[in-house]
Formats: sequence, structure tokens, C-alpha cells
Amino acid sequence: MNDNDPYMNDFMKVFETLIRWGPGSADETLKALNMLPVEPSKIIEIGSGKGLATLELAAQTNAEITAVDNEPSAIEKLAELANEHGYAHQIKPVCASMTELPFDDDSADLIWSEGSAYIMGVANALTQWRRLLTSNGLMVFSDLVWLTDEPSDDVVAFWKNEYADMTSITTRLQQIEQAGYELVDHFTLSEQAWKNYYVPLDERVNALRPSMPNSQALADIATEVELYKSQLHQFGYQMFIIKKR
Repeated sequence: MNDNDPYMNDFMKVFETLIRWGPGSADETLKALNMLPVEPSKIIEIGSGKGLATLELAAQTNAEITAVDNEPSAIEKLAELANEHGYAHQIKPVCASMTELPFDDDSADLIWSEGSAYIMGVANALTQWRRLLTSNGLMVFSDLVWLTDEPSDDVVAFWKNEYADMTSITTRLQQIEQAGYELVDHFTLSEQAWKNYYVPLDERVNALRPSMPNSQALADIATEVELYKSQLHQFGYQMFIIKKR
């Protein structure tokens, strides 16, 4: 992703009206939550976006939830939804960078991060966020991984540009162990979780084409959507449930 201002302005314009900013579903958030060996009491959610997973965590637990994202508009929407659904007492929205989290050591017994750890690199996230967890604290995170040993050349070329650190499930499991965690469980997100994301995104791209005919960001997103539709069996999001050793 290019990070110059015109590109990012166009990119955010595409996503500004969308509630979901990545693949996922309430069912699979709940599935991961039910795999935890103990019920959490203090959760730090990193990369919360507009709060779809946050609301599910609030509905299913009595935990205090600190929801973190570095995009102010996402945090504003999350706060609005938390109030609207009656969870304002339970959810604390914080606008901050995941690389400079303003929290003390041992702040949470659960870190939750759906589809965002890649931003700073999964291995780095596992290492840097570990201090936030209490003894035997838990972490749930999802990451884009290869689901085949022989992906097609066009798919490799695309993801090499978009996510150079993308790797296999086996490598992520090795990194989890090396960073001082033990595996509780893991599973691949369903095709429906992807449809929840890319169907509204596709509709948004098509709606903006007439007013943004020369937008590189729009073109890149459209290419990504087409890849989801045709090549999803080659890659997918893996949800990892792990425990601090």
C-alpha cells in the first residue's frame, strides 16, 4: 500500500462508510472466545476498527474492554456503537498506535487482535504485546496465511507487494512458541467471514468508480476483491488462540 496522502485519502474514502474493515464474523469471534480456557476479566483489543468484535466481546463477557485503534474516525464510531448498544460502561475506546501502547505491564488477562497484528509484523507484535499480559494471560489474533504449499504465481506476486511477511501456518506456530507462548487452538476463518468483508467492499468500489475513475487506491482495492473471489482457497485468515508461558 502506497502511503502518500492522495492515495491514503482515496483509500479511506472507500472505507469510511463501511462498518467492517477486514474479514470476520460474530460467529467466529464467538468460536475463538469459547476456546479460551478461562473467562477474561480485562481485555485489551488492539486494532479494533469500528468495534464489531468489541461489541461481541462485550455481549459475551463481563470483562472491562479497552479498545485501541489509531484511526480517530473508527474510535468515534466505536464509542457511538458502544453507547447505542448499552456497553459504554464496559468499553473504553482509546486512540493510540499499536507500536506505542500506553498501558502498564500486566494490564490484561486477554489481548484480542483480529486482522491487525500484520501492521507491525506478527513476530514483533507477539514480542512487544507480551508484557501487557498477566501471568498465563491469553491472546487471540488472526493473520493472513498461505493455505497451500504451491500458490499460483499471480497470487504470490500480489501478496508479495501487499503483505511481504505473509507465511504458512507452520511458521506462525513456530513464531508463537519462540515468543514465549503455548498454543491453545487455531482455525481457518470461513468463506462467509470473507464475504462479510468483500461483498460490501465490492459494492462500495463500484459505487465510487464514476467519481474516482483515475484513483489508484480504488483500482488496487478492486484488484484485491477480484483475487478474493477467485483465489480464496490459496490463502485465508487463521485465528490463533495462545497462552503466555
